[in-house]
Amino acid sequence: MNRYSIKMRASNKEYGHISGAEKIIPEEALEQYCTLLLARALRHSKGKPDFINLKIEAVEEAEILHLPALNVTTVETSSPEEGMDAVLDYLRRLGLEQAEQIIALWQQSYSMRGAMLLDADTMKRLEPDRERGIRATYMDMETGDEARQSACGNKNHFNEALVLATKVVSHPNIVAELCISDDPDYVTGYIASREFGYIRITTLKEMGSPQGGRIFLFRGTEDEKEACIRYLQQQKVLVDLNHLVTVQTGR
Repeated sequence: MNRYSIKMRASNKEYGHISGAEKIIPEEALEQYCTLLLARALRHSKGKPDFINLKIEAVEEAEILHLPALNVTTVETSSPEEGMDAVLDYLRRLGLEQAEQIIALWQQSYSMRGAMLLDADTMKRLEPDRERGIRATYMDMETGDEARQSACGNKNHFNEALVLATKVVSHPNIVAELCISDDPDYVTGYIASREFGYIRITTLKEMGSPQGGRIFLFRGTEDEKEACIRYLQQQKVLVDLNHLVTVQTGR
């Protein structure tokens, strides 16, 4: 089967980045998904874009890594403070002794275009460009076409975040990922790891806040760092969401 990677980015002068999405889809659906992503770019709560970019690349089937989705646990929290306490708890359970410093550095990622790549032990920042950060790309869900169309036309924060987190923490040098969406209307975030899966924290910021950012916690050598960055930014991945395992819990 011939496939294509489609990436959409939209921005305007007031907010900068407004919207972004990507898909890996069959050739026969290319025109349809370009239209869906264009419509999504034009209907964002941050306003109308004055710049929209669609990037389309052919993808060979042999290039694609197929992964099962991480198991999902939802932790119900009633305030950002309670949510951050939950994140701290999971960081400590992962054996990360400088959990408080990781949280403080997480806030520095809010102004970045991509993710902060942070040494999990030394707290050294590893991304080559501190403004751009590391962008995990070339990924999509592997599920029925109806579900993909729905997620394409209307942002599904959960599915898109689960796909990204599954790709990121599947790399052996990534200890965990932390994320808060920069969408003002979405206050849920997560911590993901191979050990615990995808831990969805229902409240990590105040409603209406445009602040959001991402940290990849890395452990390894310099050569492993370069290989990890290549994987995050170049490896094509499809994540199977057809057999999700989900658990609901509270604090």
